[in-house]
Amino acid sequence: MNSWRRDGASEAKTTDEQAAATGNANMLLTKRTLIVAVVGVAVIALVLMVWQAAQILLLVFASLLLALFLRTLANFISSRTSLSVAWCLTFVVVLLLGALVLILVLYGPDIADGFYKLFRQLPSAQGRLRSQLEQYDWGPTAMDALSRAGRGLANPQQLGNIAGIFSTAFGALGSLVIVIVLSLYFAADPKTYVRGTIHLFPQQRRECVGEAFDRLEHVLRWWLIGRIAAMLVVGILIGTGLALLGVPFAFILGLIAAMLDFVPNIGPLIAAVPAVMVGLSQGGTTAMSIIALYFVVQSLEGYVISPYIQERIISMPPALLLIAQLVLGAGFGILGLLLAPPLAAVIMVLVQMLYMRDILEEQVDLP
Repeated sequence: MNSWRRDGASEAKTTDEQAAATGNANMLLTKRTLIVAVVGVAVIALVLMVWQAAQILLLVFASLLLALFLRTLANFISSRTSLSVAWCLTFVVVLLLGALVLILVLYGPDIADGFYKLFRQLPSAQGRLRSQLEQYDWGPTAMDALSRAGRGLANPQQLGNIAGIFSTAFGALGSLVIVIVLSLYFAADPKTYVRGTIHLFPQQRRECVGEAFDRLEHVLRWWLIGRIAAMLVVGILIGTGLALLGVPFAFILGLIAAMLDFVPNIGPLIAAVPAVMVGLSQGGTTAMSIIALYFVVQSLEGYVISPYIQERIISMPPALLLIAQLVLGAGFGILGLLLAPPLAAVIMVLVQMLYMRDILEEQVDLP
């Protein structure tokens, strides 16, 4: 009898222990599930907050690019003179503002008049294009498609979508002022902001984050140098070539080509459209010559200038760059389209340094 009671008590104790273990396991599973759910909700909330504030973050990124440009010029002058970086930065800002005011005073009216005459002539060029396309079987279909695209772009709601940040309450001027002011703060004392950002990370990760900042500065600096060099070369060659071809508004069209070349892939195609339409007024041969001119100049940039710069920055697959432009352009308008290339370069550097090299422990050739 006593043996039976002891066996029963032992079995009851074992059952209680199993029940307790099962309860602990269920409690642990529930706790982990709650933690995962909370973390997931927090990540989703953070993503939504970043998405809502994305246009502001794009303005901040544009400010960083402008600050890097100003700081690079100031460091260049300071390294070749006895002036401090702060005084060189002041000199650079005053020099750029003076040059801008001088250009506006001397050439502003002529540039504005040239743009006005150019856009006045484009509708008649469109009519000539229609008459020439109608000679072919596929011409009317192509012209109707172009007309629908033009009406869609002329729609105020569509223009608001394309304008992105510039259609918000800030407006273009307000956004420009914000970018300039922030860039001056960043350029005047970049180390304060960099150190503050680095200290947001754990102690063991700060050295790696600091190295990432150095790499990003290097990549973005050379990206800016490459874009500015390409814009100057494209603008000069296009303007000179159009002038030699006898195309009206050669200077204005060259200026448009230089400005739009800031946006790879898409910008040059947009810049060629008004030049070809103006060339139609001179005849089909002139229009074909203009197309050949744009093709040669863009090939020179793509095979000479860009490869030289790519040696100093991260190599980016062309398809990835185009996808970034399409996504950011569709989501955030003109500002997203303009900043897509440097943002894609930043993402590539971070992926290579913080994921491929540190987490996957792969050998990565950093720029």
